[in-house]
Amino acid sequence: MKKKWISTLLCMTMLATLLVGCAQTETPATTAAVATTAAAATTEAAAETTAAPEAKTYKIGVAMKQNADTFVQKISDAITARGEELPDVEILMQDAEGDVATQLSQVEAFITQGVDAIILNAMDAEGLNPAVEMCIEAGIPLVECNTLTTNENYTCYVGSDDVDAGIIQGNFLKGVLPEEAKVCIMYGPIGQSPQIKRIEGLTASLLDGSKIEVLQDQTANWKREEALALAEDWLTRYPDLDAIICQNDDMAMGALQAVQSAGRQDSVIVVGIDAIEDALQAVKDGTLACTVFQDASGQGSTAVDVALKLAKGETVEKSVMIPFQLVTTDNVADFMK
Repeated sequence: MKKKWISTLLCMTMLATLLVGCAQTETPATTAAVATTAAAATTEAAAETTAAPEAKTYKIGVAMKQNADTFVQKISDAITARGEELPDVEILMQDAEGDVATQLSQVEAFITQGVDAIILNAMDAEGLNPAVEMCIEAGIPLVECNTLTTNENYTCYVGSDDVDAGIIQGNFLKGVLPEEAKVCIMYGPIGQSPQIKRIEGLTASLLDGSKIEVLQDQTANWKREEALALAEDWLTRYPDLDAIICQNDDMAMGALQAVQSAGRQDSVIVVGIDAIEDALQAVKDGTLACTVFQDASGQGSTAVDVALKLAKGETVEKSVMIPFQLVTTDNVADFMK
């Protein structure tokens, strides 16, 4: 009986030992599993907390006055190209095709769409003033590019000083025209800021206090075909004409065609502004007396950069000026691609 009791006691002791051993073996594995699960949950939570927010795309509305104009189209192309280079920018391009009311409607539509900034290439200095007020009321930054409104409450102007273009042109003509020269002047659309400011510069540098006679001045609306017809009329009327002064190169090329067709290229000089490709070639060939380089690419791309800064709430200067440069046969190679 005593032996049986001792055997039972030994069995119970061994069983207890086994149970303790199992418990000791299973506890580290269970603890590790719990720790791993907790670590994974912590990592997932941290990843959710630190995940970068979705990048914002800034919409920039662009209201161009008339892309049929060669130089204006170059600005539009530069704006589009710069927008494509910037991953956080979407360019919304509109062409007013020379109509003030259309351009105002386009600006109004941009505001309704909730764009982040607007670039305006104003068709008319006075007529686009309401666009400035609309942008102010909507709290949308307005960058005026290449042309200005008379309302100076826009956010920033990116372009060139058109008074300087007229001065450069006038200073060149002083060196090549006779003292009592007879000239005709072709304007851009009356009321556009370049038309106003370029004649201001030309008058200050060439006409004021001189003996030069302006036989006629008239708009050809920046257009080559209108300039051709107008120059043909002037050449018929004025056999003693010395020069046709054009406020842009499209008009200058139209006037040059008329002069060449009339066989008067040796007596009537033609000058322009903008340095578009065929005008540069004409300067190189010696048929166009000069042009004045205006940096379309620089103006367009800079306007986008400025608009983006404003859309992000950054501050910019009131104006960003890109200088004009005289182009003659002496330096035309520097401007040709």
